[in-house]
Amino acid sequence: MLLQGAQMLQTLEKSLRKSLPESLKEMIDDFDHYTNTYQIYSKDLKNCQEFLGSPEVINWKQHLQIQSSQPSLNEVMQNLAATKSFQVKQTQCFLFFLANTIKKLVPSLLDVKKLAPGGGKPKPINQEMFKLSSLDVTHATFVNKFWHFGGNERSQRFIERCIQTFPTFCLLGPEGTPVSWSLMDQTGELRMAGTLPEYQGQGLVSHVIYSQVQALEKLSFPLYSHTDKSHKIMQKMSYRLHFLRMPCDWNQWHCTPL
Repeated sequence: MLLQGAQMLQTLEKSLRKSLPESLKEMIDDFDHYTNTYQIYSKDLKNCQEFLGSPEVINWKQHLQIQSSQPSLNEVMQNLAATKSFQVKQTQCFLFFLANTIKKLVPSLLDVKKLAPGGGKPKPINQEMFKLSSLDVTHATFVNKFWHFGGNERSQRFIERCIQTFPTFCLLGPEGTPVSWSLMDQTGELRMAGTLPEYQGQGLVSHVIYSQVQALEKLSFPLYSHTDKSHKIMQKMSYRLHFLRMPCDWNQWHCTPL
């Protein structure tokens, strides 16, 4: 539908503003940077800075995080930090996309020569000892304890909401409790994967993520994740499951008001 004239644009703006509270209503805790998260991409960084500087767009008085595939956004963030009086810390990680997702969305980036042998399948596990299941909200404690970005009350609440809202996958051990798991966050990213220390080295998390990928692909989810540049084990696992590193990085700016 082509929009013609100021009246139609005003009608569209009014309609969109009615939906804003639905997407922003959870951003009520000024210290919850897990929920106060924004994803940004801009072809015009100058206009982007002016746009982001508007108080109607982002509440810079909150603890929040900005995520983007554009490292060039760092200059914008540094300028905003000076004018809006907040401290900013940038994190850069490798960005991985599942090969099938690349094939659908950006086929020009798919290099089949880089795909690992084995068809993207993990090594077999003892399926009599470990049972595939989903996480219950009571299992958030396990995830929170071992999540690199977690370990506090707000991360616990965030993980609980992710478990309640999005598909989760785990392996239950002999005692019937999770020993390995993988979740999805509000951006659709595969995150917070982990395994209890006493069960590591058995390929369990690879099996969980593979099962997660198989299920979400049927629902047409674009599958991606980010990995710390020093986390060689997770990078190797990603390649084994036919995730390929993208030419751009995953960038995050953690903003804290002064």
